[in-house]
Amino acid sequence: MTMMLAKLFGARTFLDPEVEQWHLDVWATLIERFNEGRSFADTPVALPTRDFFPPTEATGHAKAEHVFDCVKAIMRMPDWPCVLEPQPRRTTGQQVAQFVHIAGDEAPNGTFRVEPDGVVVITYARDLLDDPMALVATLAHELSHYLLASEADLVEDETHELMTDLTVAFAGLGVFGANSAFSFEQHGDAFSQGWRSRSSGYLSPRSWAFALAVFGELRGDDGGMANYLKPEIEGLRRQAVKYLRKKPELLGHLRPVEAGSQARS
Repeated sequence: MTMMLAKLFGARTFLDPEVEQWHLDVWATLIERFNEGRSFADTPVALPTRDFFPPTEATGHAKAEHVFDCVKAIMRMPDWPCVLEPQPRRTTGQQVAQFVHIAGDEAPNGTFRVEPDGVVVITYARDLLDDPMALVATLAHELSHYLLASEADLVEDETHELMTDLTVAFAGLGVFGANSAFSFEQHGDAFSQGWRSRSSGYLSPRSWAFALAVFGELRGDDGGMANYLKPEIEGLRRQAVKYLRKKPELLGHLRPVEAGSQARS
């Protein structure tokens, strides 16, 4: 009955009400802690282009370091001291029949830690070098951990990992996070066939779409992200944008107050 009413009259919220409120509360916190005095118009919409990721002839770990430096620059963290390390190669795959394998990645794509001597270390899975979109998403997620690490209450929050994903969108790298949120594909050759799934991050695709819509509305434009998002994510994002424009009060408290408005109040 609830689904039927939603189809007839339209859903009252884009996400579950509690989840949607959590999103908006986290945006308010991130703006208060990390965006004071800045305009979202100054935050770039990072895209998989040469403008953000100049070409390099580097290979292996040197290539990862090049991408890492690009992500740090986008996140306004170029001088934050940090060591980047590759993880041991992952072995995945489970044979369930003579020619059928089901493969899934259980090892983390990346990790963040602070050593006893204060050195910050971020790691990444080596196989991500063959998946630049996921590599960028992973490095942005781990750098978001670094950004949030200075705020004890945020680190201790039970939704910290979800908040870390949302910080990726806040920092302008949401296209990479959203596109890497989940993928499912069939593979096969003359000797085997199977299915491979990979998830990256913690937000659902619908939550990513909402986060991208919020970011674009606060920024004033989508920065061309529509041309680089997976079709299913872009479709959800457009729905979220339409929803937010019908309910401008949802983002009203997140927008900067104009100086003239302050003077009149």
